[in-house]
Amino acid sequence: MAAVVAEQDNGMEVVAMSRELSTYEAMGGTYTEVDGVFYPNIVVSEEADVWIGKYGLLWIDYMKSNHAERYRHHIRMGTLIARAFELNEEAYEMLEGIVNQYLAKHKPHNLASTVEMWRLREQAKQMAEEVVLSDIVRQYH
Repeated sequence: MAAVVAEQDNGMEVVAMSRELSTYEAMGGTYTEVDGVFYPNIVVSEEADVWIGKYGLLWIDYMKSNHAERYRHHIRMGTLIARAFELNEEAYEMLEGIVNQYLAKHKPHNLASTVEMWRLREQAKQMAEEVVLSDIVRQYH
C-alpha cells in the first residue's frame, strides 16, 4: 500500500490510501464492509444442493484415489458435482436396463415363490451392478 498526501487541513495532513487489487477483486469478487472489516461476498451455488447418489459418490471416490489430477481439475472447473450427478443417472439407467434384460431371459420356475423371485432379482441386481461399476464408475471421465 502506498500513502498519498491529498491535502492539508488546519495544519493536519489528510492521507488517502491507495492499494492494489486483491486476487479475489481481480477475479471480479466484491466485499461488504461491516464495522471496519471487509467480508467477501460469496454465494453458494445451487449445485451444492444436488443429490449425486450412490454411483456418483463412488465415482468421486474412485477419481480421488486413482486419478487425483483429473479430480482436482473437476474441482477447479466446478464440474465435479454435475459430472457425478450425470454418471449416477447414467448408472441407474444402465442398471435398470440390465436387470430387465436378465429377468426377461431368466424366468422363475415357480411364479408363486416369493423366495425364488427375490433370488432372481438379487442375481440380476448383483450382475448389473458389477457391469455398472466396471463400465461407468471405474472409468476415467
